[in-house]
Amino acid sequence: MICLSPDEVERRFDILGIPNRFTEAEKHGLTTTSLGEPEGKILAFPTPLASEGLNILKIREIVGTNPAKQPSFFDHPWYLEEAFGRLNCEPGWHVLCMDVLPDSISKPLNYSSSLKLPSATEVVLMLFLHYVATGEQLLLKKHTWTKDQASLGRHVTVGAFGRNGVFISGHPGDYSSRGLGICASKSPN
Repeated sequence: MICLSPDEVERRFDILGIPNRFTEAEKHGLTTTSLGEPEGKILAFPTPLASEGLNILKIREIVGTNPAKQPSFFDHPWYLEEAFGRLNCEPGWHVLCMDVLPDSISKPLNYSSSLKLPSATEVVLMLFLHYVATGEQLLLKKHTWTKDQASLGRHVTVGAFGRNGVFISGHPGDYSSRGLGICASKSPN
C-alpha cells in the first residue's frame, strides 16, 4: 500500500498546479488516522477541507488537454456541462485500488453491491497523484466504474490513461466490456 501524507499530497498538488491546501490542524489529524493494511495495490491519500474547485472540471482546466504534457485529460467535451464534473472531492482519506479488481472485469455496474465505488474525481486524483511521482500511468488499458451519474441514465467511468490523457466516459449500468471493472474504494479504519 502507498500512503501519502498531507505534506506529500500538497507537494504533488504543487507539481500539478492544484491550489488546495491543508490547515495545520488537518495535517495533524490526518497523519494520526489508522488505515490498517489493506491487501493489494492500494493508494491512500487525504484531501483538504478546502475542497472548493477540487473537481473534474477545475482539475481539467488546470492540467489541460494537451497530450504532449502529461498528466492531462483526453479532450472529449461531452461532460463539460454534466453536474458530476462540478462535484468537489469529499475531504478526508481516500483509499483506492490502483487497478480494477480482476473479478469485476466485464461485469455490469451492479454486479456486486459489496464493492464501494469511488467518485470520478477520486479516480482522477489517484491517477494524477501517482503519475507525478512515478511517471506510471495507471489504468492504461482499463476503465473503472464510479459512483457518479451523468445525464441520460449513464454512469461515469474513468480510465484508459495513456498518451492521449485520461478518458472520462458514460455508459448504461448494464454495459460490460473486457476493459471495464471496478477500482474499489476502501474505508479507512
